[in-house]
Amino acid sequence: MPVLKALKVGLVIERANRRNLVALIAVVMIVFGFMFYIKAQAVGNQLIEKKGDYYSTQAILSKFQVKDASETGDGSDIFKNLTKQKSKIALQIATLTMDRQSMYYEASLQLAELRQEAFQLEGYNDIAELLPSKLQNSMDYLYFKWMNDAGRDTITDLFQYIPFLLFFFSYVGAGWYIFISFQTSSILLDDFEHSSLIQGFPVRFDSYILSKCMISLLTILTSFLLIFICASPLWIVHGLGNPLDPVGIYVGDAVLISSVQYIAMSLGYMFVISIFVMLLSIILNVLLKNMYLTLFVHFILFFLPMIFPSLISVFPYNPFNFMNFNDILRGAPVDLAQPVDITMNLGLIIIFICIILMLFIIKTFFSTGKIKRA
Repeated sequence: MPVLKALKVGLVIERANRRNLVALIAVVMIVFGFMFYIKAQAVGNQLIEKKGDYYSTQAILSKFQVKDASETGDGSDIFKNLTKQKSKIALQIATLTMDRQSMYYEASLQLAELRQEAFQLEGYNDIAELLPSKLQNSMDYLYFKWMNDAGRDTITDLFQYIPFLLFFFSYVGAGWYIFISFQTSSILLDDFEHSSLIQGFPVRFDSYILSKCMISLLTILTSFLLIFICASPLWIVHGLGNPLDPVGIYVGDAVLISSVQYIAMSLGYMFVISIFVMLLSIILNVLLKNMYLTLFVHFILFFLPMIFPSLISVFPYNPFNFMNFNDILRGAPVDLAQPVDITMNLGLIIIFICIILMLFIIKTFFSTGKIKRA
């Protein structure tokens, strides 16, 4: 079969391609880099984070000129609400210091309820930027209600296997598009340097493309496997963690899913994004015939929505709005100056449509005759 012939030749060439080895080494370094970052920055240390919240709330309260913060005092309703929030944060700090996690979850739930009340109070818009958004607070409320109802008495340890993977996959979306862009930026150009190896086979361009995609996807799947393998020492040393611990996401509304579901969802999105980037790299390679120009176009398309968030409101169905899928799952576009209600399910539909269109373009316009020397 032509595809198998192209695949066989492609595998021979890819064995000498150092880019794949560098990419896999980079994956290993990134995973261990996340471990070092968690340790060095004390990420997940609730006590440190809550002390920061306490000082932030105290700074907000200092903006009010009030003598009496009691229920019948001269303070505004928003001031009294913020005073109660400060009290609950102080209680959170105390429960964490005394290692009373169940009380911590109860205090956190009460804090989320106070913040829900604050959204409706006069003067909230003046301090909104200094507090969690409505969507983030909704996710916090659902999380702490679940933990409180479940009677949990432990704090999540990010050095356990599942919590670490959840943390890793909750941030990897910001760089996955860039990683795959580097990986595929010369997906065709490298082989043109070895055209003598492939000109002896009656391989049509579409068969050649399919073989190249299969090889690249094999590298990507190996990258996925490396992530789980590199994190496995955490399982041995610190334990598995609870795979059913909830995490809040936005799918039109704030909802909770399990940690394992989030990890599986992330892997699925990363795989689909990889196919999208590969096909776009193929088209750019054929049109531009230059790796650096291909990367330049990738970067422009990826970073434009980040540099100019207003573009998301103007072009909400732009597929590049969905490449950083973690932001979409966190509902970041909902909190823009001009809110945009887009979800990852919508993003998947748009990305799949783009993949079909790119496959049609490759099949229709690039599948003519055998491969020729560049």
